[in-house]
Amino acid sequence: MAHTPPLRQIRPSDDVAHVLDWLASPITEDPAQDLAQLGGELAALGRARLEDAHYHRILDLFYDRAHRLSQALKARFTEACLPLGKELRAMAALLIAVHESVAAGYERVLLDADRLAHSKRRNAGSVAARALRCLAEALETSCMVAGPPPSDLWRRAHTLAKSARSFFEPTATVIPGLSLDAEKIYKGLLALAAAQPEGFSPGDIALASEYLAQFSAAVNLLPSPPPKEEGSWYWVDSSRDMGPVPPNRRIPPDHGDLLYCSFQLLARLLSEQVSALESGMPAGNLRLPERAAGHGGIAALKRLQAHWAHPPHRQHPRRHNNFRAQVCVGLTELWQLLEKGEAPEGAEVGAPHMTEWMVINESPSGYAVMHVAGEVEGLVPGSAIALRPAPDRPWSICIVRWMKSENQEHIELGLELVAPAARSVQLMFRNGDPGQLPTPGLLLPAVPALREHPALLAPSGAYSARRFFIVSGEDKTHIMQGRLLSLDLQTGAVELFQFESDPYPM
Repeated sequence: MAHTPPLRQIRPSDDVAHVLDWLASPITEDPAQDLAQLGGELAALGRARLEDAHYHRILDLFYDRAHRLSQALKARFTEACLPLGKELRAMAALLIAVHESVAAGYERVLLDADRLAHSKRRNAGSVAARALRCLAEALETSCMVAGPPPSDLWRRAHTLAKSARSFFEPTATVIPGLSLDAEKIYKGLLALAAAQPEGFSPGDIALASEYLAQFSAAVNLLPSPPPKEEGSWYWVDSSRDMGPVPPNRRIPPDHGDLLYCSFQLLARLLSEQVSALESGMPAGNLRLPERAAGHGGIAALKRLQAHWAHPPHRQHPRRHNNFRAQVCVGLTELWQLLEKGEAPEGAEVGAPHMTEWMVINESPSGYAVMHVAGEVEGLVPGSAIALRPAPDRPWSICIVRWMKSENQEHIELGLELVAPAARSVQLMFRNGDPGQLPTPGLLLPAVPALREHPALLAPSGAYSARRFFIVSGEDKTHIMQGRLLSLDLQTGAVELFQFESDPYPM
């Protein structure tokens, strides 16, 4: 039986000696600096002449260090807005490359199937699981910075998952929920992609990944489409570099290495957990991260559940266009723009900032736009944006539904239209808080195609009572009392609710 000597018994070349010395050193206070060093040491390991068993032992050390660094660095992406600065973007690209390189190392280890079959330390399933976890980290980081999945990631993931199944021994003991379960990690990859992560903020994606690390075993993988009564499903072509696709977007081909997946059980589980959270159950009692019950957490979970239960599909045809439009980003900026009007050229710093975008296509429900000119700050999915095609046209109020940014100079947005016009107001909720300050918001008109009643767009977390005062007018003397009818939209940045004039003012 093959035996792997401890690291101290490995006779190192100069390259390997340097790698081992570095791996034995503590992580520096600056994780970004350590990440750059990690990339170089990985390259040195690849050049070294080592037996596969020795290479495998050292690779495990790189794996552990890469994941410790990843947790520290992703905390920075969680708080980031687009477009990323050059330093943060370079850091993300290097982190993705490191995870891909470690995964490639494990793919090399898997080529020596005979040695793995006789190894006491490791089997092919756990090696594939580590490689899959590296690819999952690479995908999560790409989603957090609104980038596309790394090239060939999906084909590699499909191959690794099949490899883990082919080496699985029926007599082996599998513990459900084990962190290094290849099938569970693969299911988590599929579920994250099916949730359309381009529509979630970096913090939401981190929450989704934490959730799937616990519960992705509920994803159902099938050799054929599930019965219609089981609800919506997705298909995957394991021979191609692509993730799961719902049939309402693209009909599965009649050839290829097809696999089918259903997220219905996962969606039902999450629906029950959200109901428990809304009833006051602590997140820890549900094995959920604390952020699940925090600011915007429940709203993010509800959107995940909706995507898994019912794959989104386009309700309106899109008309291709090619015209420029002005855009103002952020609810605070919009409020100032509508409250104070446009600032003249050369106005002081702090005036509402506008940028130029190209409308790529439009439909009755919104737009797809591409950044053309002007410095953009504060973009996250779920934030508010105003758009107008010409200075003499009113501002259309939109919500950012998805974002794509392959590099710092290129940003694309999908915008959902929530109102063709708006008015700046201030809100005071009748919640009994004597220290409450007015909350800036936008009053949206009732539009038959969008909603039956007028609505308010306010910062996320603003809503605190069903009854409230709306203060408007240049002299702030016009006061209306309202009563909430429905909370129609809630993201990490804003919430939109319909209301009516309070029939029973107090």
